[in-house]
Amino acid sequence: MRLSSTLAQGRYEYSCDGRTMPVQDCWQLGLDEHGHRMLMSQRLVGEQGFGMEVRARLQAGLVTECDVRWRDEVDEVHAHYALQIPDGASPSIGDPILARWSGPNGPQEAELEGRNRLLFPLMRIFMGPLLLKLDQHRDGFEVVSPDVVDPSQRGKLLAPRISFRSARPMAGDAATQGAQELGQDISAFIYHGDEAERDAHCFLDSRGLLIGYDWPSSTGRLWQVRLRDLEWSSQVETLV
Repeated sequence: MRLSSTLAQGRYEYSCDGRTMPVQDCWQLGLDEHGHRMLMSQRLVGEQGFGMEVRARLQAGLVTECDVRWRDEVDEVHAHYALQIPDGASPSIGDPILARWSGPNGPQEAELEGRNRLLFPLMRIFMGPLLLKLDQHRDGFEVVSPDVVDPSQRGKLLAPRISFRSARPMAGDAATQGAQELGQDISAFIYHGDEAERDAHCFLDSRGLLIGYDWPSSTGRLWQVRLRDLEWSSQVETLV
């Protein structure tokens, strides 16, 4: 999967208790050679640039297919996820998800039921589409993501991991303050992600872009993510 044109790009800046962290998280939105909307994102940490890269196709507000690459001091691992969309149909949350990944004992494959599940490639830029879907499903749903919880467990690395996510609109002073800080037409949500990111505060703009993300760690530290260096073409109105 390759971009043939670029419609938007930006990066996310990470800070912990106000101190900028050495995380490079950049993304590009564009079209592939077939005219399909495509999103590329990479998150690298440290001087050696170890981390994760995702190339994904988007349709109807969903990730329909993605290539995932993980690189660290041990090895480079790859995975491919795709919705199994019936012929002639549009993608939906009910579509089964086929996962293929390079395990330590050779290629692995699994097909997961799609009922009440959504393909989520973990990177920050995909949080906007995820939150918009969660806003339509207030009871929440499960997401299927490549497993990066413990990269030392090479048998699980990039294998499909199922977890529950939910979100609700934020009200009160926190929503007002966030909107004032981050701009106009801001939607604020309280997001319940995985174990490390509960009660996160997320802020989206009118294009469905995640522009702010705050969450307290289990040790009481405040992590914040902010969208920086945004370039946005007039040819595109929304992220998805």
